[in-house]
Amino acid sequence: MATIIREPSVSIALASAVQAVGNTEQRILVIGQKLAAGTAAAGSLVTDIQNNNAWNSVFGEGSILATQIDNVRLYNKVTRVDAIPVSDDVGATAATGVVTVAGAAVAGGSVTVTVGGIKFVVGVANGDTPTIVGAAVAAAITANAKCAVTAANVAGVVTLTAKNGGLLGNGITVVVSYSSSGITASITTQMAGGAVDPVLTTVLDAIGDARYQTIVWPYVGQIDVVKNFLDARWNVANNILDGVAVCVSVDSYANNSALVSGLNSQSVLMIVDEDESTSSYDAGAVAALPWVTGAQVAAIRALRLTEGAAIGSFVIARNGALDRFGGISLASLPYFNTPLPELPVVPTALGWSDSEAESLKADGGSVIGNNISGTGVIFGEMVTTYKTDSASNADVTFKYLNYVDTSSVTREYYYNNLKARFAQSRLTEGALIVGRAMANPELIEAFCVQMYQELAELALVQSGEAAIQFFKENLVVMIDLSTGTATIQMKQPIVTQLRNIIATIEIAFSVEG
Repeated sequence: MATIIREPSVSIALASAVQAVGNTEQRILVIGQKLAAGTAAAGSLVTDIQNNNAWNSVFGEGSILATQIDNVRLYNKVTRVDAIPVSDDVGATAATGVVTVAGAAVAGGSVTVTVGGIKFVVGVANGDTPTIVGAAVAAAITANAKCAVTAANVAGVVTLTAKNGGLLGNGITVVVSYSSSGITASITTQMAGGAVDPVLTTVLDAIGDARYQTIVWPYVGQIDVVKNFLDARWNVANNILDGVAVCVSVDSYANNSALVSGLNSQSVLMIVDEDESTSSYDAGAVAALPWVTGAQVAAIRALRLTEGAAIGSFVIARNGALDRFGGISLASLPYFNTPLPELPVVPTALGWSDSEAESLKADGGSVIGNNISGTGVIFGEMVTTYKTDSASNADVTFKYLNYVDTSSVTREYYYNNLKARFAQSRLTEGALIVGRAMANPELIEAFCVQMYQELAELALVQSGEAAIQFFKENLVVMIDLSTGTATIQMKQPIVTQLRNIIATIEIAFSVEG
């Protein structure tokens, strides 16, 4: 090789640009019962569930847990999903219900039985007996592995049995209709008798220090387990661990009101639906399994907060082009009017009245229902169960899920960027030395103002000179050189949601003055 002269010697190294640090990825945790055939060990943390339907063999197809994940992935194929399967309690009993076919067909038609949102349409021929039609209904239901029940027919009496034992089976929805002369079908026994849920006191121990921003929790009767777990994570030292549990209660107005009134937590989103019961309809006003509704709501929340996720189908803001992609900016965008296209429309005359819905919201319950045209199901205002501060004073700070989301993502933004900016820094009350990693109160204040302005550009805190000046005036940085501690006090005006428009129209009879 020939001799090469390279003088003068020049070496140029490339260094990373100084950039803002984003928030951590969204993660959903799903809790629910598996079937005995599921291969996953009960109580284990199953991580990074892919979009390949493998959860059906891992947890058992048709199980409460597998059905929840079906519905999370129905809407959200990008956010990471983990799960903790639990087994039926050894003392559990399975809920049962009865659909009875009667009469004799004198013309063709059909009988339709919808169980847990899955529709089974059985053809009826002239001369068919209840035994023939009932057998066809039972065979169709049992053949569908995703259905929450198995079915058995005896002379047109079709008994439905929940695949999982426990109380949740009592909430399996059944809707019946028929269109055949001579043949009738009705719900003669509603789903009931399910008892003894698994004890979940320690189920969340499996996640250790992992953070889940959204937890799908179907067990209303044990809501305190996840509430206490997440409340303890709301403010922790040197970490960000907060999250929100999504749960659905289908019950009477009085029972739902008592339930949410007894809770007071920014960590619980309790969706309340009215229990409806007739001879052809055994479901909530929204005729979906409660754990299906909860999974779908949780999936959309996580999708909105997932950076870059395509969410155009869940956003109706006419001038919000930037809001068609997920990220922390969506924390401040209203939840109400978000569509849930896979849920069945609420039948006429079912569900909460306007006054009941408003009262439940004041108590801490969230409501979903039909859009104005009655063509689809949408979110109402999503509220947490938080109502009062620690001194029992009325407090709206964390009443709305949007307030919780906005507070959470801005806190994490400050946390991540303060850690990155001052990862290895000297602390001084004096001037900074050029070329040395140092910090003083003035530098820390300036960096906090910079972060505030970045959050304003993300539509999370208020922008403009007045808002920035307010932030600066309420920003205090104190340092203690003996302990190496910088104490920062901030007051940030967040962006909220346009919930009410009040206008007055004064009638005029002339434009001539």
